[in-house]
Amino acid sequence: MTVRALLFNTQGELVKSGQEELLPYYHNEDYFLWLDVIGTDAEREMQALASFDLNPLAHRDAQRHRHPPKYEPFDDHVFLLMHELTEQGTQTEISRHQLAIFANNSHLITRRNQHSVTVDKIWQQLTQDQTLPRGGIGQLVYMLLRGITDRYLPLMFEVEQRLSQIEDEIFDATSDDLLGELISYGSQLKKARRSFVYQTEVIEEIMNADHAHLLAFDEHELVDLFEHFERLGSLANLYQELTNDLINGFISVSAHRTNNIMKLLTIVTAIFLPLTLIAGIYGMNFEYMPELRWHYSYFFVLGFMFSVMIFGIVFVRKRGWL
Repeated sequence: MTVRALLFNTQGELVKSGQEELLPYYHNEDYFLWLDVIGTDAEREMQALASFDLNPLAHRDAQRHRHPPKYEPFDDHVFLLMHELTEQGTQTEISRHQLAIFANNSHLITRRNQHSVTVDKIWQQLTQDQTLPRGGIGQLVYMLLRGITDRYLPLMFEVEQRLSQIEDEIFDATSDDLLGELISYGSQLKKARRSFVYQTEVIEEIMNADHAHLLAFDEHELVDLFEHFERLGSLANLYQELTNDLINGFISVSAHRTNNIMKLLTIVTAIFLPLTLIAGIYGMNFEYMPELRWHYSYFFVLGFMFSVMIFGIVFVRKRGWL
């Protein structure tokens, strides 16, 4: 387990930064404290945070690697569980990790299992500015939530751009690589959409909750967050539908290409079948075949076979089969 802390006075000025030695300030109302915990040892983490009066069920939810986003208010703090894009998240793998937030108007605890780009960015900003945002802890939580949405949006636009490229490449595709990529996109977008819907519901619950005594938010900022998550969900749904359409289009193009190949092979077979029949008849080793004694029989049969082939080609061309 790794712990780091930022301690601010009531004027919002950064007093000191440190690690576990700042944990006792959590119960001191003369300071604002932000604890950032990277949990790798569940037992040690539970012991270190035992005095913080965190709800044990919420704490266990925070320690899980997979749990739907949620919001839950308690007597002296609120609990938020969000899905943040991992540092390795790409357009082909929209991988997420859990970011748990325990907060009230005086203190903030962020808890995760791995590196968080959003947390590190805001942490660095606070250490450089040496001050807490004007809105206090509530504003800090908003910055975290807004940072989560801001990292998803460019990735979704990259997905849109790639799907547009695939749409142009489908007609020239000679392998099933594009189909595999589209199926991967469909799966990733389905999971992302489900996560965005959960997080939209979380923001809506916060907007409708009466928790100003626990954690004060700006109403307009909550509306902004709600619109961002709702937009992400709409984009994920739109791109998933586009992916399904492209999969169906790829299958249709492949089937059409296969049908054309089969048609060509059928035409070739139909043209050469009479020739094979003639060659088979005169290839029989019967002793008595009168026409074989004719001086021009070979040239006659050869010319007849050529005429049959030409007739077959002209016939299929006139019917529009070739």
